[in-house]
Amino acid sequence: MIRYVRAEHLKFKKSFSRKLLLVVPILVLLFSFFMNPMYTVTNTFNWWSIFFLPLVIALLSGLSHQKEQRSIGYNRIFSLPVSLANVWYAKVIVIAGYTLCMLLFFELILMLFQLVMPIGGQLSNTLLAAGLLWLGTLWQIPLCLWLARKWGLVTALLVNAVGGIGLGTYVAPLPVWWVNPWSWSIRMMCPTIGVHPNGVPLVPGDALWNVDVIAIGVPLALVLFGLMLVWTGKVFAGVPRSASIATEVS
Repeated sequence: MIRYVRAEHLKFKKSFSRKLLLVVPILVLLFSFFMNPMYTVTNTFNWWSIFFLPLVIALLSGLSHQKEQRSIGYNRIFSLPVSLANVWYAKVIVIAGYTLCMLLFFELILMLFQLVMPIGGQLSNTLLAAGLLWLGTLWQIPLCLWLARKWGLVTALLVNAVGGIGLGTYVAPLPVWWVNPWSWSIRMMCPTIGVHPNGVPLVPGDALWNVDVIAIGVPLALVLFGLMLVWTGKVFAGVPRSASIATEVS
């Protein structure tokens, strides 16, 4: 499996995708600071959960698909004596690793930023928030990879954007937040960072401070990630190699 992951990692070498991992955290933090320095931390994590992390996941997934398309379609993969399921799992692992590195890099620049300009927010809370964001959105990676391969990058972007900004923010503060996967990471930011899904800081006594949502959201996200990973991997591995090559050539 390690060889598969290394191969997928090399495909992103000197690509725009890697630049995203550095540029996006800096831009998000600066934008949040200039919008309202007092609420930099709460605003930043709220935007991460609603828009920026789903956007980056969709972009990385779409760009991964486009790299395969531009490299003689998927012919190179389908013509090799490799496990197609492992190829798919490696793609998911690499993108998951990239998003984790991006969030850790964000934590680093957030700490450095706080040394120069106090912006509030405890380190332990922000680290927990970053971890919950990562775990809560893992399931989006196999979904976006499948959407990108099936209908293209634009579809993956639209589905994840509508899911996060539209359905996610609407359902997250409701008692039935758990029925919508895009709401999970948004809702978990409420007690962790103290922010309402609409971006307003929570007042003392607000029901959204309930930390029990973390014990619900994380298992749900991990179970859905496992299901999506296995299902999309089987779909990719189940494509007849000869038919796939003929389709890509045509």
